[in-house]
Amino acid sequence: MRFPSLTFLVAQALAVLRRFPWTLAAGVTAAITSIGASTVGADDAWLRITFVAMLGLPVTTALALLGETRGWSGGRRALVQLGGIAGLVAFYYVWPGIDVHHEAIRYLQLSTALHLSVAFLPLLGAPESIAFWQYNRRLFLGFLRAAVFSVVLFAGIAVALGALDRLFGVRVVSEVYFRIALIVAFVVNTWIFLAAVPRDLHALEGDAEYPRGLKVFAQYILTPLAFTYLIILLAYLIKIVLGGEWPNGWIGWLVGSVSVTGLLGFLLVHPLRSNPEEGWIRTYARWLFIGLMPAALMLLAAFWKRIVPYGLTEPRTLGLVLGIWLLGIALLFTVRHAASIRIIPISLAIVLLLTGYGPLSVTRLSISSQGRRLASMLETRNDSGPNAREASAALRFLIDRRADDEIAARIERGLPPIDWKSVRYGGARDSLAQRILDLRSVAYVPEYGPWDGRGWIQMEAKNPVPIAGFDWAIPVTVGDTVTRAAGADSVQLLSSVASNLVQFRAGRDVLQFDLRSLTMPGSGPVIPADWRPGDQLRLKETTGARRAVLALNQFQATRYRDSVVVSYWTGWVLLGR
Repeated sequence: MRFPSLTFLVAQALAVLRRFPWTLAAGVTAAITSIGASTVGADDAWLRITFVAMLGLPVTTALALLGETRGWSGGRRALVQLGGIAGLVAFYYVWPGIDVHHEAIRYLQLSTALHLSVAFLPLLGAPESIAFWQYNRRLFLGFLRAAVFSVVLFAGIAVALGALDRLFGVRVVSEVYFRIALIVAFVVNTWIFLAAVPRDLHALEGDAEYPRGLKVFAQYILTPLAFTYLIILLAYLIKIVLGGEWPNGWIGWLVGSVSVTGLLGFLLVHPLRSNPEEGWIRTYARWLFIGLMPAALMLLAAFWKRIVPYGLTEPRTLGLVLGIWLLGIALLFTVRHAASIRIIPISLAIVLLLTGYGPLSVTRLSISSQGRRLASMLETRNDSGPNAREASAALRFLIDRRADDEIAARIERGLPPIDWKSVRYGGARDSLAQRILDLRSVAYVPEYGPWDGRGWIQMEAKNPVPIAGFDWAIPVTVGDTVTRAAGADSVQLLSSVASNLVQFRAGRDVLQFDLRSLTMPGSGPVIPADWRPGDQLRLKETTGARRAVLALNQFQATRYRDSVVVSYWTGWVLLGR
């Protein structure tokens, strides 16, 4: 076996650079911005650019291959690539970022669809032939090879740096390892993968090569796994029918596993289906798709069980859509054994794009569903019952998605001015939700509150505690009765003499703080919040010549109808004269 020379490897690397300059530029951009995002105090824009650059990897690859197969001139290819980059720039400005839950789901949909486009876009419209399978086979093996090479390369570099650190005392900070991993992942891994992409895709029509290792992998690993999953699903289906129960939500993981392993195994052995010596492949394909139909139906039933009482959310909508897609693919290949395998990636990409953005997006459908749920719950006035709880949950969902028009339409009232930048999770969201439900005279039930109208409050002051004018700042926690020395005096937390009353002994003086002024300010309802300004969490007390302040970091209280009982708190007691 002859190993390639260094000169050959350099020539191959330069050839990849000339062929895919835009893709490698996207990889370098992702590496640089991800390193910038990992630094302390980095702006959020670095992370957003990283994720957009990651989308640039499949976009520029697919467009480059499309230009090659269509025979476009260099100028036209560059113009098309610039159009793709302009689309990515526009996406950057309209995308809120990965930290928004529903936007993260839509990003994953878009990313998956773009990666699937690399599999079919270059040969889109070409006649059905073995070229499509051979092309994707090379992509699959190239991806595996790039992953293995990248892992080995990073491990080797990490061991070398560790040796320098341990043996020669050359200090290597932990951030260096992480940044090297990012460079390998985005640049080196991409470079190795692109080297495996075949040049003349149309020439693959006459390629009859089939790696034996691929057949062994599909026949002896993927196929047994797929049938094991199908047998478990069949047994669970029998249990459901005999027991008269709905499918458990966990079934989604099992259906996803059998779908991935089963379809991947089917695609890997697809060229051998006409070989008389490989009859097992036809048997495998027939029973695979027959078994996928009840699996998809159980998946749909499991999601439907949650959707009927609680409405659509992005994960439920996406699960429902993918279940319908899986059922359609299973029906198609059961009825038409010779159906084109290109239908699988093309249809999946279309489904993900249609449900990712636009009027049929999972977010738009979920907003409409939760809006209807909100209106339905508001029809029956019940301040502390299930309707108020469900209305509050639906309203939180709509607030998180800034669906002010939907909220106004469902509560049939005009909304107060909303500063959406300040309304995220926690106290600001709960406060806004309470104001909105007040318009319909419905009590707001917090997210983690019990169902009987009680509410939990957790508050934390992250502000510095001013201690000017005091002699001592002593950390205190509920239940901690340890005596502490403060100069000549001893300080100890005493047991509460009544609900919400906290007593301290400082020397001969007894200081008492009433927490009710914190939990029930004014006559309004108790609104849960993640934090409050520090000056709202301080209680003052003066006894004789001694003055004190109880400055709480956080406390937790439970609302029992007309009273509030504090169950936990931490903070500082400031003592002075």
